[in-house]
Amino acid sequence: MAEEGTMQQLPYIKETVLKKRKQNEDWAVRNRERKAAKRQRRIDERKGTIKRPEDFVTEFRNKERDFLRMKTRLKVRKQPPAEALSSKLIFAMRIPGSVDLHPHIRKVLKMLRLTQILTGVFLKATDLTMKRLLIVEPFITYGFPNLKNVKELIYKKGRGFLDKEPFPLTSNDLIEKALGAHGIICLEDLVHEIATVGPHFREAARFLMPLKLKCPERRLQVKKKPFKDGGDSGNREDKINELIEKLN
Repeated sequence: MAEEGTMQQLPYIKETVLKKRKQNEDWAVRNRERKAAKRQRRIDERKGTIKRPEDFVTEFRNKERDFLRMKTRLKVRKQPPAEALSSKLIFAMRIPGSVDLHPHIRKVLKMLRLTQILTGVFLKATDLTMKRLLIVEPFITYGFPNLKNVKELIYKKGRGFLDKEPFPLTSNDLIEKALGAHGIICLEDLVHEIATVGPHFREAARFLMPLKLKCPERRLQVKKKPFKDGGDSGNREDKINELIEKLN
């Protein structure tokens, strides 16, 4: 009897919680397999392609032209200071265009986490961020999202990154595990931190994986033409919300 009294009871876990954990584990396994198959498919495709010398010359000239235009933009265009912008929150997305990029431009796109076409990220408006956006302006479009679109983007497209594994934002427990030290314990806290550009915005934005957007009915122009001149690249300011609604 004494031994029975000292036995510790196992913690009770709801069946729905166990099912959700199992679903998340299965999803992570399928996602790893899908990415591995995609990487292998790309490797196989690259092995079978043969480029002519003219293709290498054209690619080199395009890269150098993009690099020279980037240097010209930095000299001629004067970006307003971040304090003068109407919003501290920026939503930037990579638009379809050239794949062969100059190494410097590719590096800046990697810093912004915009390495894949039709992906978007939330950024804090700082002088450094505005300079980076100006460097890669022909390959992206950006603007100031409203609260409605921020919430819908995170709810529909949001995925988190924890222990080097992505997961859908269906569990507040995982959000708390990743961002609990910063006072973010649920999805609503995450949306609030992003929308208000709170003190832990950097951690919250880095926790979110780049948002994968759908392809619009009218494909974005491939030409590197600014939005103000009738193109699709560059700063859209508040009109970015119209594009988000089409792609979300």
